[in-house]
Amino acid sequence: MMNVNMNDADREILPVVELFKALAHPIRVQIVHRLTESPAHVGDIVEHLSGASQPLVSHHLRILRDAHLVEVNRDGRSNEYSLVDDHVASIFLDAWNHMKEHTDDCYH
Repeated sequence: MMNVNMNDADREILPVVELFKALAHPIRVQIVHRLTESPAHVGDIVEHLSGASQPLVSHHLRILRDAHLVEVNRDGRSNEYSLVDDHVASIFLDAWNHMKEHTDDCYH
C-alpha cells in the first residue's frame, strides 16, 4: 500500500524494495538460482528443490512473475520458466558471490 506522504525519493526506491522482498524467501532464491543455469519446467524446478511440492513451487513462481523477475513461455503442453533478463541473473549472482566471499570469519 502506497503511503500518500511518500516523497519522490521514496517512490523511486519502492520498486527496488519490492524486488528484494520478492527474493526474500529461501524457495524463491533457490528457484532463481536454478534459473540462472537455464530455463526450466515446473517439474524440473520441483526436482531441483527436492521436497517442495509442485503447488508450492508454482506459488513461488507466481510471486517471482508478479515481481517481473521470471517469465513463462508455453512449451507444447507445459510451461517453461526463465529469468526475465540478464539483469536478474546479475543481481542474484552478484549477491551470491558477495556472500560466498564474506563467510562467518569475515569481520568487516
